Amino acid sequence: MRILAALFLIGHGLVHGIMWALPYSEEALADLPMDPSHSWMLGDVREAGLAFALVVTVAFVVTAGAVLADAGWWPWAGIVASALSAVLLALFFSPWWTIGFAIDAAVVVMAWRALAD
Repeated sequence: MRILAALFLIGHGLVHGIMWALPYSEEALADLPMDPSHSWMLGDVREAGLAFALVVTVAFVVTAGAVLADAGWWPWAGIVASALSAVLLALFFSPWWTIGFAIDAAVVVMAWRALAD
C-alpha cells in the first residue's frame, strides 16, 4: 500500500511540473481551458510559475520517498507539499484545476489521520 501511495504522490507532483514545463504555442494556449503561463493575480509569469511548479514537484517526490521509508515526518511533508500545490493552483486558477485541489485535500486528510495515530 505504501508503494501505491508513493506512486500516487509522485504522479501528482509530476503533473504540476509537466503542466508548467510544456512549451505552449499561442495556438495551443487558445485551445486550452487553462493557461499555466498566466496568473490571474500576477499576470504573465511563465518562468516564476514553472519554478514554483518544480518546487511543488520536488516536495511531492520527497513526500513519496518519506512514505516509502516509513519516516515519521512524512505527514508534515505531505501537508507542506499540498499547501504549496494549492497556492500554485490558486495563483493560476482554472476550474480544470479543481481535481488538483481535491487531491491536495485528500493528501492533507491522509496526513492528518497519520498524525492522529
